[in-house]
Amino acid sequence: AFGVGVFLVLLMFSAHLLLNLVVTSTVDATALDAALDVALSGAPPGQRRAVEDAAISRARASLGRYADRVRFEFEPAGPHQVALRVRAPEVRLLPPVAAEVFGLGGLDRRIVVEDEAPR
Repeated sequence: AFGVGVFLVLLMFSAHLLLNLVVTSTVDATALDAALDVALSGAPPGQRRAVEDAAISRARASLGRYADRVRFEFEPAGPHQVALRVRAPEVRLLPPVAAEVFGLGGLDRRIVVEDEAPR
């Protein structure tokens, strides 16, 4: 009985970790695509906001139902740079206390790419 309990705990931990790795990779790649879309658009500063909104809409569409839990925000960056902050909560299969012990939190990234607009 004890061995079965240990096995089930390890199985839940593994499933929690694997699911969060998949979610983190997917959200991170989607955010990078959105930042690159804006950086490669060549849009003048007056049209930049519309391009950013379109990139966020495409990112949300690619994430499906999980998009409601993800926050995308374009931030000020250095000259000729595009910065996108993405925040997403973790997917919980374990109690919050157990997840925090292993350092499994949500996603909070700032992605910065060079703006490829003609200078």
